[in-house]
Amino acid sequence: MALSRFPAMMDANVSAVLRTATALRFIRDSTGDLAFRHLDAVQSGLEQSKVTFGMAFAEAQKAPEAATAFMASIGGPASLQDYGAGAIALEAAAGDWNSRLSAALASIPAADLITTVLRAETQTRHIEHAAFISAVIADPLRQSPELAALIAAFESLGG
Repeated sequence: MALSRFPAMMDANVSAVLRTATALRFIRDSTGDLAFRHLDAVQSGLEQSKVTFGMAFAEAQKAPEAATAFMASIGGPASLQDYGAGAIALEAAAGDWNSRLSAALASIPAADLITTVLRAETQTRHIEHAAFISAVIADPLRQSPELAALIAAFESLGG
C-alpha cells in the first residue's frame, strides 16, 4: 500500500474548480466591455483545474476506498469513475470554449489590442495593450452555448 495525499490534492482541485466556476459565472453575468483580467482568470482556472484533477486522480489510485469516502464526505462525486467522467466532460467543454474564445479574439483587429502611443511629455513611443475587449465581442461570448456548457460542466463537479 502506498501513502496517498488525496485529501490535500482534492482540496486543491476543489479550490480550483470553485474559483474557475466563479470566474466563468462572472463573465456570463457581467455586461459591457470585458477586461482581459477576467478572461485570464478563466483560462488560468481551467489550467489549474486540469492540473489539480490529474494530481488528485493519481493520488486517489493509491487508496481508492479512502478517496471515495473522502469525496463523499465533502459532497463530491459518488465514485472515482464519476469523478473521472466529470473531468472528461469538463475537458471537452473547455476545448469547445477555447475554440470559441480563440475565434472571438482572432476577430479583433490587432491595432485594437496593441499599438504604440506617443507620450507628449517626452515625445517617445511606448507600447500600449488593450485592457478589455468591447461589448460587441464580449456579449456573444457571454451568450455562447460553449460558455453555458462549460459552466454546466463545472457545476456538475460542484462548482
